Formats: sequence, C-alpha cells, structure tokens
Amino acid sequence: MTSEMVFQPPLVLDSNAGDAARNFPISLRLFDWTSDKTDLYRLRYAAFRDAGWIAESDDRMFVDRYDALPSTFAVGAYHEGACIGSLRLALGGTGCPPSSMPCQEQFPNEVGDLGAMRLVEFSRMAVEPSLSNRSFRTTLYASLVRAGLIVSAAAEIDYALIAVHRRVAPFYQAMCGFETIARSDAYAGIAEPTSFLALRFQDMEKRRRRSNAFFSVSEPEIASAREVIRAAQRLRAAA
Repeated sequence: MTSEMVFQPPLVLDSNAGDAARNFPISLRLFDWTSDKTDLYRLRYAAFRDAGWIAESDDRMFVDRYDALPSTFAVGAYHEGACIGSLRLALGGTGCPPSSMPCQEQFPNEVGDLGAMRLVEFSRMAVEPSLSNRSFRTTLYASLVRAGLIVSAAAEIDYALIAVHRRVAPFYQAMCGFETIARSDAYAGIAEPTSFLALRFQDMEKRRRRSNAFFSVSEPEIASAREVIRAAQRLRAAA
C-alpha cells in the first residue's frame, strides 16, 4: 500500500533566499512492504554513489533485506513528479519480530539496554544529489525527519534510533534532541565514521512543544500515517 501523507509543516526552514518557500510544498508518500519502491531505491543508489559510499551496481538500485520486511515502512518525497528524497523506517522491539532493524546487527547491546520498548530506526535517508539549493535541501532533510516522527507517533514509538555519519550527527542533535549512545568506524556496509543516536519520543514531544515549531505535527497527519500502518498490519496478519 502507498498513501499520500497529510503533511502540513508550519514553516519553511532557512528560507531567507526565498527559493525554498517558492518550491514547497513537496508531496510525501508513505510506503509499506507491499509497495513498489523502485523510485526510492534508485534515488538511494544515486545519492549514496554520489557520496562515494557504495560500489557501482548494474541495476542502479540500493536495496537490502530490511526493505522487504512487513515491519518496514518508507517515506518518499516528490517534487514535480520526481522522487527527490527518501527515508526508511524499520520498526522493532515490542510487537515486532527479532532483528527487524539494521542497528541490531552492529549495536545489539545498546538496543538491548533500551529494554521492552517500541522502537523505530530511521535509515537510508537520501536526497537527490543534483539539488544545489542549500535552503531547499535543508528543508527537505528536515521534512523527511518530520515525516518519520509523524510515523513514529502513529506507531506509538517509545524510542527513535538512527545511525548517521558523524559529521551530520549535530543536525539531529540540534534539531530534534537525539543523543549519541554509541560510535563505530562503519555501518551497514558503508565504511564511514558513524554515530548511533537515540531519542526518547516523549522527550521529543516536550521539546517540540517548547521550541522548534517546524516539528509540530497535527492529529490529521498522525491519523493518515496510522491508517497505512494498520493496513500493513492487517496484510501481514493475513499472509
């Protein structure tokens, strides 16, 4: 199932130049395990190849086993009909099968220390490498994170997790309040220094209400994501 997300961010970040404000809004689509995610895999490949993180592939797609799990969802950002951003959301912990999140392979102790919680890992975030407008890219990255938080709220997540390049970890720490709980020299086949970050969702809600208006979300946004999650759960139960 693929669904257009209700998505109404209250402002555009870093829009002094004006370009981002003129080009937004983008449309966001939420994909479940039955969806055709070819657009997302091709964008992911282009972005990760441009960064020099993966080897060349004949099919020009970047996919792994987690993409096909019934507990995995994905967000695609579209502008003028083209996929320009993507984010994978792998649910884990309570109510999910074991080893449903990539981070459980490399950081099993840190994940285990969180206890019996409902978890989600944000991963494989990608943005179209040809987008040169800094304001637009900043808002697009933030919009993907915000969409992930909407899905997290819909799934009643306790902790959000993400493994990112150490140079971009400050973005997540400053914007959302993620905290570093581990580090490694590589992650999920990418040989780059990585920070493993965690965010207690209840703390995010407090922070959101207190400060960053961009990450404020509405009940209709959460409800639209919840319907996709419930539909995927019904399909999984029937399979």
